[in-house]
Formats: sequence, structure tokens, C-alpha cells
Amino acid sequence: MNIEQIKDRVKQAYTDVDSVEFLETQIEKGIEKHRRNYREFKALNPDKDFAFWKKRNEEINLNSTNNNEVIAMGIFLLALDKFHPDE
Repeated sequence: MNIEQIKDRVKQAYTDVDSVEFLETQIEKGIEKHRRNYREFKALNPDKDFAFWKKRNEEINLNSTNNNEVIAMGIFLLALDKFHPDE
């Protein structure tokens, strides 16, 4: 599975109204975690940019078959897509 397939799989798993709200809440929590992690990264690596940090975070084990791990990865990646360090 590739990154886009994981994100699509998670989106499809949360298609009904209650599930969509849950997914959005989890993504918002993920964005806050990314915000904290990026601040720490920049403090330690002032010469590195957001593109470098994002690419590094996308390098995850894509070979998992565990459904819970796939969902966690998908939420992590969806939050990463929505995170913008300048906001």
C-alpha cells in the first residue's frame, strides 16, 4: 500500500456522519501534534525547511496489515496534509 491508498482507505472507513466527525476530531488532534513536533524540529534544526520535515514524516512503514496501525497511519498522514506551519 502507498501513502495515498492508506489515506483513501481511512477516509472510506469513516464515511457516515458520526464517523466523519470523529475522523475530523482525530485529524485536528494530529495537526496539533504536528505543530508541536515541527516547532521542536525547527528549534533543533533551524537550517531545515518544512518540505524536509514533511518528507521525513512521510517515511513510515507502509507494509503494515494491522487495521489499527493502518488507521493510525492514515490519520497521521491526513493531519500532515492539513498542517501548515505558518498558521
